[in-house]
Amino acid sequence: MIKKLILKNFKNFQDAELSLGPLNILVGTNASGKSNIRDAFRFIHGIGRGYSLADILGEKYVEGGILQWRGIRGGLNEIAYQGAASFSLDVILEFSEGFQLRELLYKLEIEPNFNNKGPRVIKESLYSTSTHSNEAIYFDSYPEQPDPQHLTVKIPPGGNHRKGHTETFIADRPILGQIVERIAGRKDNIAQDIKIIVSSILSIFRSMRFLDLSSEAMRIPSFPGQTILGDRGENLSSVLKAICEDEQLKKALVQWLQELTPMDAVDFEFPADQQGRIIVSLVEESGKKTSAYSASDGTLRFLAMIAALLGPEPAHLYFFEELENGIHPTRLYLLLQLIESKIKAGEISIEINNEFSHVPLTSSLQLVATSHSPQLLRFLEPGSLKFASVVYRLPKHNDAKIKRILDIADAEKIMKQQDLGRLLESGWLEDATAFLSDLEAVR
Repeated sequence: MIKKLILKNFKNFQDAELSLGPLNILVGTNASGKSNIRDAFRFIHGIGRGYSLADILGEKYVEGGILQWRGIRGGLNEIAYQGAASFSLDVILEFSEGFQLRELLYKLEIEPNFNNKGPRVIKESLYSTSTHSNEAIYFDSYPEQPDPQHLTVKIPPGGNHRKGHTETFIADRPILGQIVERIAGRKDNIAQDIKIIVSSILSIFRSMRFLDLSSEAMRIPSFPGQTILGDRGENLSSVLKAICEDEQLKKALVQWLQELTPMDAVDFEFPADQQGRIIVSLVEESGKKTSAYSASDGTLRFLAMIAALLGPEPAHLYFFEELENGIHPTRLYLLLQLIESKIKAGEISIEINNEFSHVPLTSSLQLVATSHSPQLLRFLEPGSLKFASVVYRLPKHNDAKIKRILDIADAEKIMKQQDLGRLLESGWLEDATAFLSDLEAVR
């Protein structure tokens, strides 16, 4: 699980931290920076997919000219805060290895455009936050680099920073994506430990989904066996078919659909066209059938969210822009129930297979969502409220800030008198952060 994301000179964040739990709700006015947090997650997702920095920031095409990856909004020119020379993304992760809990700090600093030759890594390191100092470092780049196109890195044996050897990596890609390739053929214990740790981090980074659902995409027929829901909702019908092959999951799917919509749905059918593509049809108790072609946008959005969470290939982290879109306010609490119940049961295994080891690692399912809905905040459970944050910009300031709502002075006391939804509606969250910042400036 990702516990914290630290942004420095990234987009409109000069220096900000986002604390993360299983369910994370981001609120704030338009243009405050919520979508830039999404870009930060997409950046580390690109690292997990093994892309070069230029591909992450730009676009990635595969053979045949097919677009595989859309770059970060703004590209090279707008990735760094007000034209800063570099930006950094630090990630604190936690996952379990058997019965042992492990916490790591991954640090990455990037220069967006070195001498008009494209982006390069300036510094990169991976540390354990263990109190045992001899297990602290997995790799660390040298502060001074003689060759700007390459990065010299120390890899201490067993994390012992007093010993170790150095290796050189190409600076146009993060080391995290290169180091496993470099030590793939090595058979020493150092390589084994680093390979397991780095591979598991890459697995977490790679297993992210950024859902921006489109009614048109959700209505497109798909072939059976296509079990990954596209970010716009592509393959919805075939993912639902895969879910329905498990009777327990099918029962849960029908129950959630009955709760979330006025339809009296009792079953699903998946008729095929002449090419073998299928389209989902909802069967009501009366026998009435409604295909995805004529189902409402809200119903399809419900189905896609459920498919993302219950599908056969779940992600570690989901990012939803404006979670409440298309959902009737009276049904929001049911959607939150679904999400919170899935998250509570959502440990996902990361299996690292190589010639030395087969180590099962687990990482908790996470969901990050932006919202403008006061009603959604009213329905949050106390445990989920712990990781609700406000993203804001102070008057006459260009940089954005992030603060957990419960870290705002007197927030808990005030929420006993007024619900959080009302505080959002009234603008109290932004007013309180501005007032506290003025007090700090005076001090």
